[in-house]
Amino acid sequence: MQFRTKRIKLVAVVVGALTATTLGLSATPASAAEVHCANFTTLPRGGLYIHRPSTTPESGNYNCVVVRGDHNWAVRALQETLNTCYKQGIQEDSDFGPATEQAVKNVQTAINRTWNAGLSVDGRFGPLTSSWFSFKQFKADGTATDGCW
Repeated sequence: MQFRTKRIKLVAVVVGALTATTLGLSATPASAAEVHCANFTTLPRGGLYIHRPSTTPESGNYNCVVVRGDHNWAVRALQETLNTCYKQGIQEDSDFGPATEQAVKNVQTAINRTWNAGLSVDGRFGPLTSSWFSFKQFKADGTATDGCW
């Protein structure tokens, strides 16, 4: 019986790791070398577009983090989303400071409460948090809308 229990736990760990890898999620601890989002990827959504933080412009690589101290286009895209989709009322200055960090914590808490997502409420915008976010929509000409997807 003990062998079967260990085997089931091993299978669960392997399946969990493969699922996270397939979804582009990282189980790497924060202390490991992180890749920071530096820009955003523009994704079409029903005739409109969203800007989702990614490693480089239009890379589609979302396996990155946006954290306190970052200052770039990824932060700006995140701040726009925090204000439009989550009514956080922060300055959109491309600088991830204490207000942006608190806004991310607020949204992580709300997502956990609404969807039971199990997000760490740490103010870090990483791949798992990103997968639960709705993002601000833009028109094809680049003008902003008040919508989110």
